[in-house]
Amino acid sequence: MADIITESGMSAGAIYSYFKNKQDLILHVTRDVLKSRAEDLDGLEKQDPLPPPAAVIRLFLAGMTKDVGNPSILVQIWAAAAGEADESTSVESVVTELRALYEGYLRVWFRRNGASGSDADARAQSMAPLVVGLCQGFILQSALVPDFDPEGYLNALDQLSL
Repeated sequence: MADIITESGMSAGAIYSYFKNKQDLILHVTRDVLKSRAEDLDGLEKQDPLPPPAAVIRLFLAGMTKDVGNPSILVQIWAAAAGEADESTSVESVVTELRALYEGYLRVWFRRNGASGSDADARAQSMAPLVVGLCQGFILQSALVPDFDPEGYLNALDQLSL
């Protein structure tokens, strides 16, 4: 919090007038970022043709990169969430929301590509955590691997058959 207070130029009292604690601040920021990404994903199902999953993941990751900048910030949030129960709950809710966004898109994708309603629902539900994991893997490797090739990673998405 001391770093946030220093960087913002605000007093501790001003920061705490907006946020109850560090967990509240983290939840607020992650929800803001997710809201922006949800806006990217919202309405995709109305597009014809529907963009393929690889293009949707690229769109999401490009937006995350723009919003967050340095991906190590997200890694720090995840590390803090793993160590503190309150933060884990808040980050967990954000990941659950992200899964739901992808699940909604994937449900439409599978239906438009010939899956029946119940099969499309089941496939979307099982694939959404994988897609979130692909995004998390991109962020984690961007932050931790010095010679990580983000474009190579994204190009490899095109080879996946969802």
